[in-house]
Order: sequence, then C-alpha cells, then structure tokens
Amino acid sequence: MTNQIPGVPDGWDLVHANRLAEAREFILTEEGNPYMTNTGTQRPFPIIRKVEKPAAYRPFANSEEYLPHWGKPVCTKGDAGFDSVASTSEYTVYVNSGTSKARYTMAEAFEQLTFADGTPFGVRIDE
Repeated sequence: MTNQIPGVPDGWDLVHANRLAEAREFILTEEGNPYMTNTGTQRPFPIIRKVEKPAAYRPFANSEEYLPHWGKPVCTKGDAGFDSVASTSEYTVYVNSGTSKARYTMAEAFEQLTFADGTPFGVRIDE
C-alpha cells in the first residue's frame, strides 16, 4: 500500500497529513511543490518524503566482471548457511556448498545466490 494521495507528486510519499515541519523536512507547498524547510514551519503542512527506488542489478557478464567480488561469502537464496566461490571459468561459477561443489551459469547464480550481506550476485546498474 502506498501513502500516495491526490496532490502529492509522483516519486513522493505522504508522511503526515498536517503538522508543523522540523528543519530539513520536505513539505508540500500550497502550489503542490516539494520544498525542504531550513528551520521548520510556523504552521502545519503536509509532510512528504522522496521515494527511493531500489537498486537494480543484472547478472555478471563473465568471470572478469565478477573478479572484484572474489572472496566474498555467498548464500543460496532461502538458506542461512554461507558458501564460498571455489572458482570461475569464463561464464561459470563453482561454489563450495558443504561437501559438494555446485556449478552455476552466471545467470543461474544471479537467480539462486546472494552475497552474505544480502546484495544480489551481480552487478549494480547505475541509472
């Protein structure tokens, strides 16, 4: 569910319908524009916040693109244990998983693995 109401611009959410703003909070002006206050407000305004888009990722194109991440522990999605990447070939990732070694294409690894910090097993796409 979104906090979107008529008058709140796209890319913004309503935090509070009508209250005094604190310093550095965004308000919705009477003209319908976002405005960041410097010192707060003396009368109530709708308080809004910018909606942050989640970062987008794509699979590693090849082992060279993965190389800066070498040594970071990985997890199979839905599994609490940590594994390690044993090796890579041009388009394949080999993961030590317990007593066995699992083989993934870069696309399969993107779908099935994450790094231990929760980020996707892939490259961040900067827009």
